[in-house]
Amino acid sequence: MTDEPPPVIWARLSSQGRGPARTLDHRAITAVAIALADEDGVDAVSMRKVAARMDHSPMALYRHVGSKDDLTELMYDAVLGELDLTGIPSGSWRADVARLARETRRLHHAHPWIARFGHRPTLGPNARQFLEAGLACVDGLGLDIDAMMDLLSTALQFTRGFVVQELGEVEDQRRTGLDFAGYQRQTGPFISKLLQEGKLPYLRRLIIEAEDSPDPDVVFERRLTMVLDGLAAGIGRPG
Repeated sequence: MTDEPPPVIWARLSSQGRGPARTLDHRAITAVAIALADEDGVDAVSMRKVAARMDHSPMALYRHVGSKDDLTELMYDAVLGELDLTGIPSGSWRADVARLARETRRLHHAHPWIARFGHRPTLGPNARQFLEAGLACVDGLGLDIDAMMDLLSTALQFTRGFVVQELGEVEDQRRTGLDFAGYQRQTGPFISKLLQEGKLPYLRRLIIEAEDSPDPDVVFERRLTMVLDGLAAGIGRPG
């Protein structure tokens, strides 16, 4: 007989211990943890560091937040609360889904560490609100709930993939000390050698014809439009 997992943090908040009033509760702890993650990455967050910044003992924090997993759940949901969902749904599914995609991208740039979270459904209040708002955007199109989720998730998963690539470039610059122009100078001689061999016609076209430094905002909007065009073409199609 296996042990049952503990209830999720959202089910336990109301029954957790009461620490020093006004200075220590799960919201205050979460805010400090988010600040630490924004400064140094989520791996730098620990109950000990959060406690030190709040001038409390780690044990005092554990009365409100049971574990590091609980804390990251609280952090992720708190950050989702920064999404601007006002006026959604507006009546135009395409405009609404595009807006959710842009908000998702903006949030990842504000808090890059959140790219590691949100893969499993989470049940915090802001996550619940985001889910309800997102599905409301694609309601009324004659789709069943699975197809509604497919439509919404396709746009948002494209967005997450795009922003992970953006954040990866930032991390590569930090790790190597080379910006993209420096990377191009570093790899230029080897690429020239490859092109001289004449075996990579599409790489040659990319080097010669493609835009050297495309604006990521322009690229994002262009590709988001392609995704939305494809989704629009599929609405009402059998299967």
